[in-house]
Amino acid sequence: MKILSRYIAKTFVKYWAISLLALMLLVVVANLFGNLDNIFTSRAKLLAFAEETFRSLPIMLDILLPLTVLLATLFTFNTLARSSELVAMKSAGVGLRAQLQPIFLVLIFIAALDYFNQNYLYRMLQGAQISAGEAASTDQWRTLRDRIIYLADINSERRSISNVRIFQWAARPFRLLSVEHVDQISYPDSRHWVFEDVVRRDRSGEGWRLQHLPRVQRAPQEFPDVFQQDALDAHYIPFFRLYGKIRQLATQGQRLEIYELEWYQKTAAVCAPFVLVWFGTPLSQIYFRRGRASGEIMLGILGGLLFMIATEIAFTLGKGGFLHPLIAAWAVNTFYVALGCALLWRLR
Repeated sequence: MKILSRYIAKTFVKYWAISLLALMLLVVVANLFGNLDNIFTSRAKLLAFAEETFRSLPIMLDILLPLTVLLATLFTFNTLARSSELVAMKSAGVGLRAQLQPIFLVLIFIAALDYFNQNYLYRMLQGAQISAGEAASTDQWRTLRDRIIYLADINSERRSISNVRIFQWAARPFRLLSVEHVDQISYPDSRHWVFEDVVRRDRSGEGWRLQHLPRVQRAPQEFPDVFQQDALDAHYIPFFRLYGKIRQLATQGQRLEIYELEWYQKTAAVCAPFVLVWFGTPLSQIYFRRGRASGEIMLGILGGLLFMIATEIAFTLGKGGFLHPLIAAWAVNTFYVALGCALLWRLR
């Protein structure tokens, strides 16, 4: 039994590696031919293209991994069926569960690779480019519980903000309670915010009370951390670090939908290889025993592409607020698991 399990695992790994390398090479070659006129004009542009391709490998791996797992499943059972090994296994009492066991052991490695790619590899290859892009794109409007904050000038290197306006509102009845104009805010030691030259207007009865405060210190949770460089790159923030950021933003009254969506999406992406094997295995065996291997391969490729497209559509709907983050992240996986169960019931 150990020999048979190793054989199935080796066959699956072989076809998974071939599928992954072939699809990644296809993407690189297509990109190469699309930029021939520009790439080969100088040695520097050729090196720049090679560097850009190398840095984009984690993105390609993130996109292509589910499809390659499904293709490897189909090719594995195609090989076993054509050589009548699948029939021999069933005659010897080796059922579907025993056939899938070595493949699921391989999937643990693939899922770990996907986890490492999402959480660490991308940031390792992109390096300083991420920090520069994120620092330059910091949002100017923030919400903190009952306050709306406008940040006119953010200097991430000096960790200071200039010309800040803070509006505090009451919900019932809806009215403006206070307005603060702060000339400069700094965050020198991450233990407190320093507000300098504060002009504050508070609603008092039927009128307004004016205060001028030269210097005020406030706790970290009393102002949003605008120097957090991960704000626009939630997909590639490490899993546990992203969870910590969600809890931090929750205490500040910030919007959490995009961060929760990315956090749920990370878990769904790690489980996606198992889902597609569960879907592809009964599908392949149903069609193989009918002698329709070529049509099944095409159907499998179509199923993989539909999985990728549906995942992207669900993510977009979740990002737009039309779906709850948990539903948007797991809807496609759940559908394919149900479809795999239906095919498995039909196979039996």
